[in-house]
Amino acid sequence: MTKKRSHSKRPENAGNAAPDGSSTKSAATGNKSDAAKNKRSAAKNKNTGKGKGVDPDRLALSKNDILQFCDRALKKWQQDPIPNARNIAAMIAVRTGVFFSDEVSLQAIWSEIISWVYQMLYENAQAQARQENQEWAKTFSKIKKINFKK
Repeated sequence: MTKKRSHSKRPENAGNAAPDGSSTKSAATGNKSDAAKNKRSAAKNKNTGKGKGVDPDRLALSKNDILQFCDRALKKWQQDPIPNARNIAAMIAVRTGVFFSDEVSLQAIWSEIISWVYQMLYENAQAQARQENQEWAKTFSKIKKINFKK
């Protein structure tokens, strides 16, 4: 008789924790985004005094919550289906994917999507500011170029 493996999720920094609480694995592999996220999470945990702070990159919604969101969007778009036909088809595909995914996969996928959205909002704000020739956007572009040269 073989023993079944448990599919429990291993903590991200198990065995890889640096003294400051950040993950040494991310820093070692050169993934600056993950290392920065881990440091922010460690700082949040220290600041709250309760062990865990709010982590905007972690999905707390359930599968049912995501499906309800998809249904609300579909209901809204179905009120005017002709101009929203492509949106409806795309949302049905998203809803189907969510429906057939397990909770662990949804947590991973949607946490990544949330992180991407924050990054896209930031980049979009910079692009708008560059189009309007705002000085701060020019400064940020120069800083980015200098950091990539190193």
